[in-house]
Amino acid sequence: MGQTGVSQRVPMTSRWDLMQLQALRLQHPDVRAFQGAVEGTYPVAWMGGRSMVGFVGALLPGAEAMGYEAMSAWAPAVRVGSRSGAVVSFRVDIDHLDVLEALPLSQWHLAAMAAPDLEKARYGTRVDSVQAGLGLPQAYMGEGVLIGVLDWGFDYTHPMFYDSLLNASRVRAVWDQYRQVGPGPADFGYGRVAEEPSDIASLASDTANIYGFAYHGTHVAGIAGGAGAGTALVGMAPGAELVFTTFLIDEAAAMDAFAWMQDIAEADGKRLVINNSWSLPEFGTRDGQGLFNQFIDSMSEEGVVFVASAGNNGSKDYHIAHAFSGDILRSRVQFYPESANPSMWGQALTLWGEAGASFEAGIALTSMGSNIVHESPWFSTADGPMMLDTALVFEGDTLPVELIVEEAHPANGRPFIRMRVRKSGSSLGVGLQVTAPSGTVHCWNTTHLSNGVGNWGQDFQSPGAGWTAGDPHFGVQTPACSERVIAVAAYYSEYLNPLGNEGGGTLASFSSYGPTLDGRLKPEIAAPGVSVESSMSAYTDASFNVTEEVEFNGVTYPFAKLSGTSMSGPAVAGIVALMLEANPDLTVDEVREALRVTARQDDHTGEITEEGSTVWGWGKVNAVRAVQEVLGINGVAEAAPMRGQTDLFQVWPNPVADDLNVASVQRKGAVDWEVVDPQGRKVDEGAGVLPLRLNSDAWPKGALLLRLWMERGEGATYRIVVE
Repeated sequence: MGQTGVSQRVPMTSRWDLMQLQALRLQHPDVRAFQGAVEGTYPVAWMGGRSMVGFVGALLPGAEAMGYEAMSAWAPAVRVGSRSGAVVSFRVDIDHLDVLEALPLSQWHLAAMAAPDLEKARYGTRVDSVQAGLGLPQAYMGEGVLIGVLDWGFDYTHPMFYDSLLNASRVRAVWDQYRQVGPGPADFGYGRVAEEPSDIASLASDTANIYGFAYHGTHVAGIAGGAGAGTALVGMAPGAELVFTTFLIDEAAAMDAFAWMQDIAEADGKRLVINNSWSLPEFGTRDGQGLFNQFIDSMSEEGVVFVASAGNNGSKDYHIAHAFSGDILRSRVQFYPESANPSMWGQALTLWGEAGASFEAGIALTSMGSNIVHESPWFSTADGPMMLDTALVFEGDTLPVELIVEEAHPANGRPFIRMRVRKSGSSLGVGLQVTAPSGTVHCWNTTHLSNGVGNWGQDFQSPGAGWTAGDPHFGVQTPACSERVIAVAAYYSEYLNPLGNEGGGTLASFSSYGPTLDGRLKPEIAAPGVSVESSMSAYTDASFNVTEEVEFNGVTYPFAKLSGTSMSGPAVAGIVALMLEANPDLTVDEVREALRVTARQDDHTGEITEEGSTVWGWGKVNAVRAVQEVLGINGVAEAAPMRGQTDLFQVWPNPVADDLNVASVQRKGAVDWEVVDPQGRKVDEGAGVLPLRLNSDAWPKGALLLRLWMERGEGATYRIVVE
């Protein structure tokens, strides 16, 4: 690559992958054969007869607009995509990568690859109360708001995406970045875009990618904004319009999708919330300092609300943090079975230190116990940047190792090491070794697939004395670790069993823990994400357990239950749409603050301090309270039951000026009530079926007691104040 005198900061991970790409290009002289060999493994897309490699970069400071135009002048070898602030997405012809060093960029990296994070939800989130208008000036359904969904496996024709009367589709626009026959969006020029209802209907679904004809996007979108398709499976914001992008599994394509969605929202004069039920597994900095994070934060400043799944590694002890003082850390590396996935390659060990504090790392091979039988050299971050393709050989076993070392990573200045290790059938154990004179080093153990999209953790283990076991902390990845993104944990939604008793409410075992690498709170909020029932694509070639089906326009459309923070994320995205309908002028910070101050705590969350919980965030999302908050309704707080009594009901607002609302997530049916003054004198009484709305106009001002009881004698007393 030629030199221009401009010093560009480029991560060694990108230089490594570009070296692999160029080697593969030499092996496949025919460019279409090359494209077929690498698509899905690297961020490479076929565009206009060229194999284009995806990148993310930062324009030279002080002249971002001119730099953007200057990059465009390199067409057709360079295809410039989206820009937010100084961060830009772009693609370069595989046969013209030499232009990279000539581009007006202060830094760039190869676009990272993405992977998906895999009727009770409305009940547990209190969305049913918002849709009924309880305690609110009106019912809210998300009307006038756009919900954008980046994913794969969209069925554009599913009746879930029609209005509640099944008269008209609410899919505002779709962009399938995989389709080769355009037209694409005017500003991007690739894939296939459709905005007219007839055009969207003619496409029917998105195309296949490395996940085949998938279904994930249809399920996610149904949770955020499904209208039920004639069933009880209504999503969070059934009145919102929907914008879908099937994106090219890399962050450059995601940035383009964000910008395209923002253009539509601005043209329509509507607020936009974007759901991201996917993550960048081995990539990103985990401290929100990467270029992709900066792009999101910049768009957030312009009013776009981003929601993301926190991740599904909560059940894995795949992280270690150790404060060094010249000692050595050792931990056994658990491997995902190579036979369990056709794309299984090995494990990726990712290590981040503190800026200015170098460290060393290496690999130890062990017997089936904890005895070390062979060691690699120690690799120091002080020797970076460097990359090495090597192997450990011991008594006939060969374990390939790919090594990347950074003295100071371009994104955040931290020392960095990534080691990919493959067992290749060896019975030897693999251990990670780390040492440093001072400073804290964080380590993660994740699977690495040959197609580049593995995103699940494996344990760090302690086989004996002198070895350290891992923990599940610091598990939130990009994009969820971005400062302005609302990261969502998952729990088992509360529900009523046939006897009227409440179940559920516990944290999902898979829900990833925070905080971020730089110590910020993640996740921010929790929502239902276990066995959530929603729409599935009628075009998928995958198998699943159908829970319900509907007939519409001569086609059978399925529903199914899925679990993951992929499901909890869109629940919050839909609730944000309700909040934006109630108050379209909200800033992103005001949305976040409303979710924070109204989050629900209970026996399962325990008491959450002002700093928040690295498991639950601020607590469980409470839609009705959040909408009340953004409306500025006084007395948003619920009344609490008298000491020693079970909190069976929700009573709000308190203080009350006009109508007092009574509801319950634990009980349904008839309830008797009476209001008494502090001297025990009856003020009012009545009976009804939950939920209730009681008019307080005739009640005396000041403190009163509201007594509630049901047929089985269950009840509680609440202290209320009448203004």
